[in-house]
Amino acid sequence: MARTAAPVPPPSLADGVRAPEWDEGLDCWVVADPRLAQQVLNHPGFASGTFERSFQLYMTDAARAEYRELTEFLRLWFVQADAPEHMALRRPVQRMLSASYVRSLAPRIEEITDECLDDLAAAPRPSDVMPPVADGISGKVMAHVVGLDVPPPVLHRWSRTLSLFIGAMYRRDHALAAHRVMVEMSEALAGARAMEGFPVDTEEDRARTTATWAMCLFGGLETTASLLGSTVLTALGDRALWDAVCREVPGAVEDLVESVLVSRPPLRHLGRVAAYDQEFAGVRLSEGDLVLVSLTGENPLNDADEAPAAVCPVTGARTGAATDAVAGTDAGAKAVGGGSERHLIFGHGPHYCVGAPLARLEAAILLRRLARRFPHARLAEEAAVWGPNLSYVGLDHLYVDLAGDA
Repeated sequence: MARTAAPVPPPSLADGVRAPEWDEGLDCWVVADPRLAQQVLNHPGFASGTFERSFQLYMTDAARAEYRELTEFLRLWFVQADAPEHMALRRPVQRMLSASYVRSLAPRIEEITDECLDDLAAAPRPSDVMPPVADGISGKVMAHVVGLDVPPPVLHRWSRTLSLFIGAMYRRDHALAAHRVMVEMSEALAGARAMEGFPVDTEEDRARTTATWAMCLFGGLETTASLLGSTVLTALGDRALWDAVCREVPGAVEDLVESVLVSRPPLRHLGRVAAYDQEFAGVRLSEGDLVLVSLTGENPLNDADEAPAAVCPVTGARTGAATDAVAGTDAGAKAVGGGSERHLIFGHGPHYCVGAPLARLEAAILLRRLARRFPHARLAEEAAVWGPNLSYVGLDHLYVDLAGDA
């Protein structure tokens, strides 16, 4: 790779901002300060092709050769590309998941949510929210969007297997399982409705389009299920919050969803690769260095000169344009998408998550339907059982008492 000069000034280290730190165990730089993370995610000096670098760092030569089909499959995900290729690949998906389309999904998501709450009511006591509801809603919604006839348990098995491999590429068992999932996903997607209108004329076209929709499935399953579970956990864990949701206090649902994104983010970090040798925020980076960017931290995008975000008196959550993005009502999701963000949970810049409005809408609808049907619900004892993945953070189980103290 040829070394080039930086095309734009590198991010600077402002007063009070924590400098990047080298992690010997992970063999990468860690950017923990959210203000600096914002700059990294929107700076051309940091490339998105982290899988390629991770394959080199964490997989042996033998493993890369053995699972070449899998690594090629992941390389084709457009989140691994940068401009102009990234925008060309992202644009048709972004059009398909437009704000108007997401709004149009509200009635179907309400139907799916009611179906999943029926399953929850029929489950053994105490009721586990995660398989029938969190996995069920996210799985059925994504199956509807992509046009697949695949049940949620299978979809989530695919997603969790891939997330385990991405989080621990050095493990051969994860690579083997992920390779099998790649084959299953590719076969299922071959007949999916979403493939229509996307290039499939050549083998290369089919591979790229299949990888694109596999990536969309992955993105819409695991992190969304995590958001749904954490939203229920947070709501039922605070009686003031839950009472506000049950009383349909204006803005309570939207603020709660937004606060959960900050306090219990489904994905804690993103990766980038230094595109060239550069001075960066007080440290020297070499071309090819892996950079782990934290997505946690509340309100990193509020500058000192900005007016502070309002604070909801009921939930304590900060409001603003991001609140409008989650507003979803049974009448049809009055606002979805758009507006500036107050956190980095869905990324920042050209790689901002195309599915963010859909995830927010699913969480808002779940809260409303759950509150109307089970207003006396309570968390069971030892309710939360967290999964083992340190990158994609979510609940394996969430036990609730649906009747509560009614």
